[in-house]
Amino acid sequence: MPSYSRALSCVALALALGACSQSAPRKPAAAPKPVVPKAAVVAPQPDPDAVVQSAVAEPSPVFDEEYHGPDQGSLESVTALFARGYIESAMRETMLAAVHSDYPLLGMRDVRLTDPVAKFLTSAQARTTAHDYLYAGVQRRLGRPLSPSQWEQIWQGFPQQGRVSDWVKQTKRVLAGR
Repeated sequence: MPSYSRALSCVALALALGACSQSAPRKPAAAPKPVVPKAAVVAPQPDPDAVVQSAVAEPSPVFDEEYHGPDQGSLESVTALFARGYIESAMRETMLAAVHSDYPLLGMRDVRLTDPVAKFLTSAQARTTAHDYLYAGVQRRLGRPLSPSQWEQIWQGFPQQGRVSDWVKQTKRVLAGR
């Protein structure tokens, strides 16, 4: 009897393990789709008006945060600002260029419209720089040359003890023809 019970327990164990290891019932397989015979393959004809493209895609340009325009405070930069009508920025850069001969470490953050002009026109060289930059900028904005005598008359109209903003207002008056 012991052999029967041992054999019976082995069979029961095998059945139990077999029942546990069976996978879940499977879904019925989808009916196969009927095969439709394909028509003869036709090679596409090239379009004579099509634009030829290279097989290799061009790499997208990398964004470069470096400024590539004229140097800040340069005559080219000031005249470009005047040409675009950015009179306040042009005046600030003019004052920066003027003071750079005496104080080269100053930057645009040190030039405010509320600052007195005397802060920047500290020497004869600084005055000459401001004179030349404004002369070139006003001519560029007007789109016509000014004679030296016309410019000297305009230059004398700038308030020597005023603020940078006063010079901006005077410049705008000159450009408006008043």
